[in-house]
Amino acid sequence: MKWSVQIGRILGIPIKLHITFLIILLLFIYYFAAISFKFGGLVLGFNALDTSFDLKLLYSTIASILFFSTILLHELSHSYIARSNGINIQSITLYVFGGVAQMEEIPRNPKIELKMTAAGPGISLFIGIVAYMLYDFFGPVRLEGVDLYFVELSPNIMQMNPLNALLITLAIISFYNIFLGIFNLLPAFPMDGGRILRAILAMWLPYLEATRTAVAIGKTFALLMGLIGILPPVNPFLVLIAFFVYYGAQGEERETYFAVSLEGIKVSDVMTPVPNLVYIPPDWTISQLVEVMFRFKHMGYPVQEDLSGPPLGIITFHDVQKVQEELHDTVRVKEVMSKDIISVEPGINAYHALQIIARNQIGRLLVIQDNKIKGIITMKDIMRKMEFMNMYPNSQ
Repeated sequence: MKWSVQIGRILGIPIKLHITFLIILLLFIYYFAAISFKFGGLVLGFNALDTSFDLKLLYSTIASILFFSTILLHELSHSYIARSNGINIQSITLYVFGGVAQMEEIPRNPKIELKMTAAGPGISLFIGIVAYMLYDFFGPVRLEGVDLYFVELSPNIMQMNPLNALLITLAIISFYNIFLGIFNLLPAFPMDGGRILRAILAMWLPYLEATRTAVAIGKTFALLMGLIGILPPVNPFLVLIAFFVYYGAQGEERETYFAVSLEGIKVSDVMTPVPNLVYIPPDWTISQLVEVMFRFKHMGYPVQEDLSGPPLGIITFHDVQKVQEELHDTVRVKEVMSKDIISVEPGINAYHALQIIARNQIGRLLVIQDNKIKGIITMKDIMRKMEFMNMYPNSQ
């Protein structure tokens, strides 16, 4: 099942929406329509407008889309700096907790990583400040008898007019972008502050050691946050963020370990090459295929007429399971194989291949060049190479 869908391209970068993002967008639309409170001089939420709830939902939808568009700008700012320094961005995916730019490689120059990472919070704070200046210039919304700094507003107490709706939209964009910018500067992965901390540490420490130090600081920060969250009065939202930060830090350490361990290793160094590759002719029966699976113990094979022929598809044990056992002698491989081939070229980095395997939740990739199969690479191949490199770091 696909959990994300591509909605277009910006600056040539595929933009994807994850299902969790669509859920949080709907929640924000309802939230902004159903609540209204005053924070400082900002009125946040449309419930105080003297109008129908349907119209409040309409204004809330516009405000929510504009706000989440600024999250996309946050990620695009990372991507722009990365691309200007020769780092390829494969895609940007918006999730429930924000956006993630998928890079082919982690920038190993700490100065580049520092500039690239700081761009995100910088653009969020810039948008927030500009939106506040516009709010203050055209407003602010004035409410008689409401003088407290932070107070919930009663429904339908504010005059309904387009200016007030615009001001509330500006207030939402301002408040949440400033909050997002400050929150992202916290010195913990997966927030930008964790990467900024790593970039600073990497100016004096080896990259992997800098990552582990930044991860340790981030985990400590998460534990303290979680402890504060469970103390009376209990704050479940703070506990949730603590879990998010803690496991995000672990994920960053793991990804960096993979990237560093596989540095300089190409797919061609790891793959099983032709002619050692076992292939399956398309006219074979499933029974013949199963015999090969038992003999070679592999769970997936390329399908082609011969080793010099073009790839026709790929057949896996998962495909075999879809065929009833009594039909194994009659059903042909070409009838059940997958023609949607996910492949890589032999010259790309093995870490990039590992990312593709993980992202597509598959066990292997065909290695194809000039429409000819050069080999096959599996996650086990990559992990075995990593173990060998760690045991014999001076070998290649």
